[in-house]
Formats: sequence, C-alpha cells, structure tokens
Amino acid sequence: MSRTLTRRSFARRSFALGSGAVLSGIGLAAQSEAAAPADTLVVGIAADPTGFDPEAVLNNTSGFVMATVFDSLMKYKPGTTDPVAGLAESYAVSPDGLTYTFRMRANVTFHDGTALNARSYLAGIDRLLNKKSPISIFNTGPVEGYIDFTYGSVASYTAKDDMTVVFVLRAPNAPFLTSLAMVWNGVVSPAAAAQYGKDFRQHPVGTGPYIFREWRPRDAILLDANPHYWNGKPRIGKLVFKEYPDPSAGLLALKSGDMQIWADTSTQLLPAIGADHDLEILTQPGLATSGVGMPCDTPPFTDVRVRQAFNYAVDKNAIDKALYKGLAQMMTSPLPASEWSFDASLKGYPYDPAKAKSLLAAAGVAPGFPVEILAYNSGRGYNPIGPDLAVAVQGYLEKVGVKATVRKIEFGAYLTTIRSSQYKGIFLVGWTGDNGDPDNFLNALYGGTNIPVTNTVRYRNPALDALFVKGLQSNSHAERVKIYQEAQRIILDAAPWIFINSVLQARAISKRVLGYQLNPTQMFFDMEKVSLA
Repeated sequence: MSRTLTRRSFARRSFALGSGAVLSGIGLAAQSEAAAPADTLVVGIAADPTGFDPEAVLNNTSGFVMATVFDSLMKYKPGTTDPVAGLAESYAVSPDGLTYTFRMRANVTFHDGTALNARSYLAGIDRLLNKKSPISIFNTGPVEGYIDFTYGSVASYTAKDDMTVVFVLRAPNAPFLTSLAMVWNGVVSPAAAAQYGKDFRQHPVGTGPYIFREWRPRDAILLDANPHYWNGKPRIGKLVFKEYPDPSAGLLALKSGDMQIWADTSTQLLPAIGADHDLEILTQPGLATSGVGMPCDTPPFTDVRVRQAFNYAVDKNAIDKALYKGLAQMMTSPLPASEWSFDASLKGYPYDPAKAKSLLAAAGVAPGFPVEILAYNSGRGYNPIGPDLAVAVQGYLEKVGVKATVRKIEFGAYLTTIRSSQYKGIFLVGWTGDNGDPDNFLNALYGGTNIPVTNTVRYRNPALDALFVKGLQSNSHAERVKIYQEAQRIILDAAPWIFINSVLQARAISKRVLGYQLNPTQMFFDMEKVSLA
C-alpha cells in the first residue's frame, strides 16, 4: 500500500532556546559556526542504539542505522511498504503459496569481501533457525528479533544452485515477502558472524550502501560509503548518526548546519523549524501507534474493567491538541488509520471520567490506588513528545482517584525492564509498523507467542491467536480484512493498552538535503540516493 509524502509549513512564531545546550564533537565540525563537511550527512537521533545485529536487536534507533548497513532479500519500493526485489534480483511463488524461489544478484559482496551467493545467504538463515550452527544467533546473547515471526512457517530452505534459494513453507504465510524486506531481516556476512561471535552486535557487516566504521556510545555512529554498492555508489561519502537526547540541542544543531536530518524531531519544536527558511518538514501518514501498556497478568490489571477504566479516564483528544500540535489523531482501534483493514466503525474509548470511576469501583479498586508509569526519557518516532505523555496521563488518572507517579529512565533500560516479564507497573508503549501488514501490529503486539518482547503487556487470548493463524494462512485479501477487523474488536474490548494516538511521521531536514524520502516504517532506506546541495 503506497503512502503519500507531503511537505508541511507551520505558522511562524518566535522561539527561544533554553540555556545550557551543549554539542559534543564527533570528529567532524566541532564549532557551532561551522557546518558538517560537504561530504558528510548527519542524522540526529534521540537515544543510543542497543546494537546492530538485525535479528537480535529490535528497536527503531538501532534499525535506523541497520537500514543503511544491511540489505534484505526483498526491499520496499521507495516511500511505501510494497515489496520488490532486493538482494534477490527475481523471485517466484508457487500457486499454493508454499514454495518461494529467489534468484540472488550476481557480483554482490559483503563489506568484508565475502561473496553473496546461495551458500553464504543460507548460512545466515541457518544462523537464525539452527541452534547447532557454529554461528547460531542464540550464542550471541538475548535474541529480540523476528525469527519466528518471519520464518515460523518455514519447513525447509535449500540451494537449488549457486545463486538460487528455495524456501518451502508448512502453511501459507501471506506477508512472507513483505517480512523478508524488513530491516530486521538484514542479511549478515557469515564470515563476520563467525569472526566476531557475541560481539557482532558491535561490528555489523552487511552488503548495504554504508559500511560501519565506529560506534561511540552515547555519542555517534560513523559510517563510510560502500564504493562497490550494487545499487550504485552512495552520493554522500560519510554518514553519521549523532545522538541529541535534548531537543533544544537538536534544534540548535539543525539550525546551525551541524545536523541535516532529524530522525526524532520534537513535535513541540515544529513551529520553530517551520519558521526557518533553511529548513523544511516532511510528513507522511504514520504506521505508528502510541499508548500506555498495562500488565494483563498483574492485579488489578487482570480485571478488564480496570483496563477499560484507565482508557475512559484519559482525554486523548485534549492531549493530541495540546501536546502533538495537530500531528496526531486519537486511536479508535488498535490499528492506525493508515493501515489496510483498519475498522473505521470502531469508536474507541471517549473521555468519560465518571464511567472510569464507576468501573474502578465495580472492580474493587479503592481511591488512592498507587501505580507507577514507566517512561523512556526522550522522544520516539511514534511518540515525539516522549515522557510528557506519561505526565499528561498521570494527571488524568489522578482525577479518577489513581495515585500515579512517573519514573523516567534511559531507553535501553526501559526496553529491558518492560521485556523482562517482571515489571508490575504501567508504561509508555508504542509501535511502528515494520512491513505494512496488519499482522505486524495486531499479532506482534497482542499475540501470545510474542510475549514478552513485543507483546510487552503479556496479553493472552487463545481465540485471538487462532484468528492470527487464520489471517497469516489466507491468500484472500478480502478474507484477511474481515479477520483483522474481528481481531481489532476483540483487542479494543480487552483494552490491554490505554489507546492514545497515532502520529504522522514528521522529520525536519535541511533544504540542502536532496533525494531523501520517508518510508512508512520510519527506517532510513535508499540512503545511497541522498545528496547535499
């Protein structure tokens, strides 16, 4: 499904930077009056990555970088989530949807010189699916990837010849091609995986347009152009992902020319960006959802009335208007409105504090019930206001007798905490679609097999899981729409999240940047086409 890219302008208004904004040097231009070198593009990110192994690291910040270092067997047509040939120059699917044949591109090499062919590609698949493989991903530490999601239906994977790979599935998997295009299925060098072992996360080697050079934790990731890239030599010689956790510092860097693309643009600063003649804002309908997760296996959240009460307690429209500056809309379904199969007949949970109080009382929750709201300490693509959302929710919960406190922690620690299966409080939660398929939202976030990595609220419903299996195995688009609309109704009624909103993807860029295009997944695909004026 194609998405439309727009350029937004905002009303001009004055903006004053807070004092104390500091820019640290990254070996480029250290002085605020000097922009980055002409052959260097700097992308601003709000948090430090947690590693760069595509199938073992699952968070957007890491994905931003990995999208430039790794290619996948399939790729997305620019600006969309429509799958087209990637490292596979061609492919064929059998009429029964069970056999996929891929012809690999010739003369493609990994950054370490290893040749891409059927043997090296399948060594990478064996790394994911065979725990006895000498380079098994399960030997590298905690695995947070999409292995089961993508390959759970795979019965066999073989080389038909030196350049042809064949997957045979046990059952049809409707989004298999779109899943293969995800950044989380980036193809890794088996030689590098063997060389670095557990340290591969810090030494990524792929076939992508940029070659990993250095990761300076809490500072920057430095990449060099791949001069032998199969899709054309990148137009920018050096790519830097630079951390700006303080939005004021990010804005200063963007305005001074030290940053050219702001990946995690702060919504609060969009008017100031729009008032600058040298900057512009790109927007696209968002494949994103944002809310507050509630641990469904922990009292009192085991009671659906409590979860529904928390939803009625929060005025989502007021939050969207006051904090998101018109770039968000209230969630009326577990899916964003831009996702196919979205059920527009659903109305969500309108603001009704009286009903919230009634439900809490019926569930035996006494006034003054304490709860912690865990928040990440910086903005995200699906929630550009970051921890301010937790503060807003805190205020609304207090109005219905819930004593809420907010605790803010660094994003990596936040992920570890909510994925531990042990956290008992509520927490900010969000999602950006990875492949444009509704299964990637509904199954990923609420399917029992995805606890606790993506189903962080630990919601279990066998009937819903059965629907997900049916949806994956159907080759009928119309049938899949009906399946996912039924799933939306079940999830909405179960209320495992406080369903807050879905935001437009919005990124600020310098007008010097040419050829950059947003992708609905928010990843930095096709960066070889980007140049600087």
